[in-house]
Amino acid sequence: MKSKYILIFALIMAIITTVSFRQYVVNMDNNYRAAEKMISIVVPKVDIKQNQLVTKDMLEIKDFSAGSVLPDALKNINDAAGKYTTADLKAGEVLYASRFTNQFAESQVITRKIHDGQRAVSIGVSDVKAVSKLIEPEDYVDVISTANGQTSIILQNVRVLAVGKSLTETATTTDKNASSDYGTVTLELNPNDVVKIINADETGNIKFVLRGQLAN
Repeated sequence: MKSKYILIFALIMAIITTVSFRQYVVNMDNNYRAAEKMISIVVPKVDIKQNQLVTKDMLEIKDFSAGSVLPDALKNINDAAGKYTTADLKAGEVLYASRFTNQFAESQVITRKIHDGQRAVSIGVSDVKAVSKLIEPEDYVDVISTANGQTSIILQNVRVLAVGKSLTETATTTDKNASSDYGTVTLELNPNDVVKIINADETGNIKFVLRGQLAN
């Protein structure tokens, strides 16, 4: 009977010791966090490539000591989700706003607008060629060529990447007509069509015919 009480006492002491040790560890962690001023920072779960669209499932929150990161480190996943990366990111690295760009800024870089296998070619235009400056980026046009008295459609349904240096639609018709930078129209073409339109531009006269949205 006496040995039974000793066993029970030993079990109780073991439980007390375990609970006390766990509480000690928790207190030590809390004291460390308080002393180090731990903060929660956004980091990638996985490696993310440059120019890649970032989604919430690619990100997570991790704790860092305040002294180990700069003050402008991202603290909210929504500050990065839905944006594009401006450089390759490694899993676990601290993220900053400078590593991201929004969709509008993305559209300002023409190399990011060109589809795989396509090319961009700029053609000098006049008001007549450019449908009185009514063509805008992301419109679609047909290309008409006149040479040796013969007129023909050489390309159809061609995407406009840029007008002058503008890669996005202008706000108003007034702004568009007032623009002094309307000397070229940049088209997205496959390599064979690039050669075709350059030859037509050099040997004859070309014009653009603006297509309606329902015509695409």
